[in-house]
Amino acid sequence: MKIILINPPRFNDVPVGREDRCENTIPNVITPHGFVYLAGLLLKKNHNVELIDANGYDFDFGYIKKEIEKGKPDIVIFKSTPETFYSDIKVGDIVKGISKKIQTVMICYSLTTIPIETLERAINVDVYITDYDYEISILELVNNTNLGDINGIAYRDNKGIIVNSPNYKRFDFSSLPTPAWNLIPNFSVYWVQVPSIRPCVFVESMKGCGMGCSFCTIADLKPIFRDVEKVADEIEYLQGRGVKYINFFDATFNINRKRVIDICEEIIGRDLRIEWFANVRADITKKQAELMKEAGCRGVSIGVESGSQEVLDLINKRINVLDAKVALRNLKEVGIKQYASFIVGLPGETKVTIKKTKDFIKEMRPTGFQVNSLVPYPRCKLYKDAVKQGKIGELKFEDLLLYETPVSLCELSIDEINEYRKEIYRDVYLSPGWWLSNIWYAMKNPNDLRLGFDYAFKVLRRLVKGMEKEI
Repeated sequence: MKIILINPPRFNDVPVGREDRCENTIPNVITPHGFVYLAGLLLKKNHNVELIDANGYDFDFGYIKKEIEKGKPDIVIFKSTPETFYSDIKVGDIVKGISKKIQTVMICYSLTTIPIETLERAINVDVYITDYDYEISILELVNNTNLGDINGIAYRDNKGIIVNSPNYKRFDFSSLPTPAWNLIPNFSVYWVQVPSIRPCVFVESMKGCGMGCSFCTIADLKPIFRDVEKVADEIEYLQGRGVKYINFFDATFNINRKRVIDICEEIIGRDLRIEWFANVRADITKKQAELMKEAGCRGVSIGVESGSQEVLDLINKRINVLDAKVALRNLKEVGIKQYASFIVGLPGETKVTIKKTKDFIKEMRPTGFQVNSLVPYPRCKLYKDAVKQGKIGELKFEDLLLYETPVSLCELSIDEINEYRKEIYRDVYLSPGWWLSNIWYAMKNPNDLRLGFDYAFKVLRRLVKGMEKEI
């Protein structure tokens, strides 16, 4: 069977991340690793697979149309996000304009709790994947013409829209075959955070998380780990193709401390000498940080969320503010850059807790930071709470933005939440202490000077243009 996987074009010239828990416009150009892994599975089953990364290579819908006409696929699978939904579904319109016989399949994890509404708005999508582990349903879909027998999908037939039962078993991510990175011809277009971090490729060594944070869409999905040796094989292959940076897409890289040791020791043992980044919980020990640094870790995104212990407890974060401070100090001491992430507008948020978050950032002075307004996506507990409280009615896809909250679950108004987000950025960016801390870091780490200049330019751009449309 001929299958074309499509990562749709950018949205208003802005790159888009379309990877399960991270579905939104972003100031980076990231690799479509989910499709690369899916392609590996399909190729192993002897299907003919093509991957079009229109987002990465900045192709337009005209290019997609020509490739579909030339490729003559049986199935076209594309990804979407709530924010870019109405743009992305043009892929389905193009396909059906070419041939009604081509089956169209859409993946958008953030909207999987509302499959009927999703398909009602996407009239040229035949099948919508409703499971997190879309691999199971797609592997069945390409070998089964009876859609009624496939779990984890919603589809349309002459009776209307049908929603099948979910798959109750998870996809065995450890069984993933060799990822089809050969379908990506050139990695030079991919970068993360700032353009100097390139070529940068996203690698996923585990899928799921299950830590129970109430704002997270995968809070109840336990992690499934890939074999450490296979992960190292993937990194070694990518390094051989000129990739300089790896970004582990794992929701929580340090969720299993022994596994952190195993991955680091495998990288060191193979002498890979590649620089990498990861997402971590705010409980990194000094010993962990030292080993990660030795293995090539140059930076981490660390989920702090709030400087208020009361807020952290209300969202079931299961860390305390002191843990986060210790973790940041450990990372600083060994020379790993810290990109701390925060959310404003969480339950329990007040003007006092906002100040605690701002003071936390000013005190700890992470290398970089990000502040998002709370967006209670479908599938997270806070979304269910908002519905119960009558604070969310009709879902507007385009309102699900990380920089603008659609609802208040605290005593602050929506306008106050969005304004406080921008205020934190302004106050920290205009703080001499934060700048001096980063200048001192750059002086001690001259290899990061280019990165420092790029990030400083990004900060200045935010200050000049405002923070409304950039995270």
